[in-house]
Amino acid sequence: MHVFSQPVVQFIRHFVGACVFALLICAPEINAQQLLTYPAFTMTVQTTAYDAGGQAISSSIATRYDAASGDWRYVRNVAGYEIATLYRRGRGVYYADSRTQLTLKISAHAPGCPLRSAEQLRGDPKFIRTENILGFEAYFLRQRFPAGDFVMETSFVPELGGGTPFKRVYTYDDGRRIVEEPIALVMGEPQAADLSGPDFQVIEQLPVFDKELEARVILQPAPVFPADADTGGFGKSVFVSVIIDEDGRVLNATSNSSIAFLDDPAIAAAYQATFKPATCNGRPVKATGILRYKFVSSQLAKK
Repeated sequence: MHVFSQPVVQFIRHFVGACVFALLICAPEINAQQLLTYPAFTMTVQTTAYDAGGQAISSSIATRYDAASGDWRYVRNVAGYEIATLYRRGRGVYYADSRTQLTLKISAHAPGCPLRSAEQLRGDPKFIRTENILGFEAYFLRQRFPAGDFVMETSFVPELGGGTPFKRVYTYDDGRRIVEEPIALVMGEPQAADLSGPDFQVIEQLPVFDKELEARVILQPAPVFPADADTGGFGKSVFVSVIIDEDGRVLNATSNSSIAFLDDPAIAAAYQATFKPATCNGRPVKATGILRYKFVSSQLAKK
């Protein structure tokens, strides 16, 4: 098993697990017979990172469209382009990017989130409290990650199915926080175009994971980070997940560091990178891996 360094672990947490409004992180599965019709709604989500002193250092907005079928689409703007995660129940999870006008399958796992009642949420061993958010009673579950330095609290709302994360707060041991919270919600089936997104070319072939992707780099331009940016203690590196095609060209680049002013230039730089193709059984294949971009602010440079 490959052991990642702590910064990479933190990136993977935010990319695959932490930004769960965008990806598939649900409450524990329950009896499939209870998976009937999902509540339909459109939710606007704000993600804010706070330093240890409580000062907001970064904020971004995204929109999630949920259908009664269980399908959803999560959309945000990155570096002037629309990037979306699409979930199609029974089919898989996809990334769509207006920069490349491609929709790429990234996972075939798509069983759907469970439906849970207030009683089931309150009876969960991780349940800690309720909170009224946008007029809904939200049930918070708390989890500490043994390998990390943070606690994650996630709320679920029975009226919204009880399985879709509603508000999520990461609290680090040193006082830093990342808050993902709904700021607006409209009940009802989303417009078909909002749920499906633009009609991009769809690539169903799953990329293979290449942990040595950085060793295949031919060209990797440096990002242009804000000279006076302060990351608030969230690190000196930005990790970007990329998908490359059989020729080594970047098809998709995504980062979920929660520091928008660092994500944008890192992603823009990643799209300019080129690689030696990844191979499987001697043949070039689509691959996914992680690039690291080091950031040093003017304040850090003086230390």
